[in-house]
Amino acid sequence: MTILAGTGAKAGRRGPWLWIALALSLTLNLCFFAGIAWMHLHALPPIMRMQRFGESLNLDGTQRQAYEQFLRTIRLRGRFVRESNQPLIDNIWSEIAKPTPDASTIAKLSDQVTGNREAFQREVSTALDTFIKTLTPEQRAELAAKAQAPPDEAARRLFQMVVP
Repeated sequence: MTILAGTGAKAGRRGPWLWIALALSLTLNLCFFAGIAWMHLHALPPIMRMQRFGESLNLDGTQRQAYEQFLRTIRLRGRFVRESNQPLIDNIWSEIAKPTPDASTIAKLSDQVTGNREAFQREVSTALDTFIKTLTPEQRAELAAKAQAPPDEAARRLFQMVVP
């Protein structure tokens, strides 16, 4: 009987601390997930981040126009490439799903997808080159530094589209 009484007394003393620890853990987890949800809801689309990026370079009127043209090229050509490549990619998967897929058809479709992406990169690189020519040496250095250490994954992918 003494043994049972001793463990009951210990359990009684641990009880409130256990509930406090569980409540704190629950609170921290809720705050963590609320923070993730807030970040997800308030995240800017990549093109908006690129616009803010341009603002951080303190561009004058001509430079701003060249930067806007660069962004317009990314938007329009990016949309065109996605819309052009999606049916090709769907056709590749349809061919792969066949009992006996035709490797030459898959290769031809893949080459078309690659060609569209390469054309996109060339056009975006040309637009970037036009924009860069309007920058001062200090602005070019700042642009290069920011491009080498982008703030997030989406920005990194955008810079890699331009300069792989």
